[in-house]
Amino acid sequence: MGEHASACKDKLKRKILMLSSTWNNEYMCKLVRGAQRRIGCEKMDLYIFNAYDIVENFDYQKKEREIYLLPNPDDYDGVLVAISSVGNIPIVQEVVEPYQEHGKKFLSIEQEFPGIYYAGINNYRAVYKLVEHMIIIHGCKVFNFVGGPQNHRECLERYQAFCDCLKDHNLEIDENRICFYTFEYADGIRAYEEWKAQNLHLPDAVICGNDEMAMGYCVAAEKDGYFAPNDFKITGFDNIDEGQHFSPSVTSVNRQWEQLGYNSMDKLLALIEEREDSPKCYTEESYSLNESCGCRKDDMGVRRDFIYLFKRKKWEDFMNNRQRVARQLLCSSRDDEELARNLEECSQLFHLSGIAVYLNQLFKESELRQKKVGYDEQMQLLFQTSRGEVSHMEYLIPEEWMKVEHPQVFMFSPLHFMNCSFGYCAIRYDEKLMTNLNHRILMETISLALENIRQRMSLNNMNRQLQRLYVRDSLTGLYNRSGYREKATKYFQEQNRRVYLIYLDLDNLKHINDTYGHALGDKAIQIAAEAIRTVFGNDEIRVRMGGDEFLIIGSFCSETEILEKELQMEMCLAEQSRKYTFPVVLKASMGHAWNEGRHENLESLVQQADSEMYLMKQQRKMGCGKNI
Repeated sequence: MGEHASACKDKLKRKILMLSSTWNNEYMCKLVRGAQRRIGCEKMDLYIFNAYDIVENFDYQKKEREIYLLPNPDDYDGVLVAISSVGNIPIVQEVVEPYQEHGKKFLSIEQEFPGIYYAGINNYRAVYKLVEHMIIIHGCKVFNFVGGPQNHRECLERYQAFCDCLKDHNLEIDENRICFYTFEYADGIRAYEEWKAQNLHLPDAVICGNDEMAMGYCVAAEKDGYFAPNDFKITGFDNIDEGQHFSPSVTSVNRQWEQLGYNSMDKLLALIEEREDSPKCYTEESYSLNESCGCRKDDMGVRRDFIYLFKRKKWEDFMNNRQRVARQLLCSSRDDEELARNLEECSQLFHLSGIAVYLNQLFKESELRQKKVGYDEQMQLLFQTSRGEVSHMEYLIPEEWMKVEHPQVFMFSPLHFMNCSFGYCAIRYDEKLMTNLNHRILMETISLALENIRQRMSLNNMNRQLQRLYVRDSLTGLYNRSGYREKATKYFQEQNRRVYLIYLDLDNLKHINDTYGHALGDKAIQIAAEAIRTVFGNDEIRVRMGGDEFLIIGSFCSETEILEKELQMEMCLAEQSRKYTFPVVLKASMGHAWNEGRHENLESLVQQADSEMYLMKQQRKMGCGKNI
């Protein structure tokens, strides 16, 4: 397809949406690289919404898939879908269907859907030619086939090509030599072990659904002393770097991923601009005929392999060191403000030109035990050191990112832990971060840091509740003796020892308990506490010292003020008694003391007020005290 570029300054910047599931980082990097090459200098941005491990319906995979709920398709000019590795077709359809309803130009990469434009390679042709190569060039007659999921379209096309090629060459298809798994490295080991149990493990050739399974099969065989291509020949599919530098190097189909990315973007733009309307666009595959089928005799070169492995090891060590530093930095964050600062340092560690974390309101409210699905309209933005409330429906990225003239690529990833959704992370795409799972590890580290903060918030809330229970009286809500010990001395010092104290004891509580029962006795104590809260404000220390005894400590002004407070207390007790239709009018004996800064000891003032209260109570019992 031809190269298209536009430098029109008066044209609005296009936005292309891409939904992806990164099953292989090399695949993702090459697809995006090809798409970027096609975009060139056009006024266009690519928004990639990426998830990992979405094939199952466990909590983790469900939370990964929620990233696809984030974008509004109406905001984009066209949609690319690159989640072809998912073997569970219903899950893929569940992701794709909501986007089809918006009427945008829609292109699926390597996964065909009815009524949707397609870009990919011809899997049938690729495998047919590969099997035919094994028959004609290497004389193979007995074949084993290791496939991916049976409901996976690519797997079915490859299997059909395998069967048709054998039939066309009059070779037997033995059902015992056919197995289907999940495209994993371990599946190759499993296939070898299962066929070994049936003595079917050394055919002329093993045709594998991808390079990972081919390498797994070779490793399992080598443990028994069997090696390709001498004891069996084997092929893979995908032509990944690991397979090319494996021993033996794997014969494989090169899917030309970078060119596929270019062609897919080119096809989508042609559809948007209504320059063409053909339903399918094929990228020409090629073949890497290597040691595993006997085509090459170690001509990859030991030195070249060593240099490749050396460079890869150095890069992995470099990135692993930075991942360790990032993990320490982020997971030590005590709150979201510190996390924002640490994110800035991490962006410098990985040389990122931008990273932004958006948090759901549920995270801020620490109510994540509720299973939040998707993302709030109003979210909390952590963008390095910039913070604030934003509407993600309006902007998915910080506004300053949108002011750049040249084409940009943004990647969005979900942030979650188990079944708790935190929000999402947006980065300016950097291919270096995508290698060796570095992007995934960073996203998981940020999620873990957020979970640590959430747990710390929950623990702090619990500690506050426990602290309140520790210092508060359960019946009245006033401070208890523990609260008195914790608060009173500190208050005494804060007031420069200029305080007043009123010691209060309810009259005739024993008579109330004996006559009306302890429930009414408790009610009398609660009424007294409510009266105390009414007369004495939050600035005073209000304590239930035990039983029916209370202590109030406040800032001293004059004894006249203290006497006024005692009179208000008497009147409030009477008023509360009427309010609650209490059988008797509650009264209390009160004594007070004060200090104008001379006394050093608060306890001596408490004893003085207590003595004054006791004297008043005795006078009342003798009937000679003043009626307060």
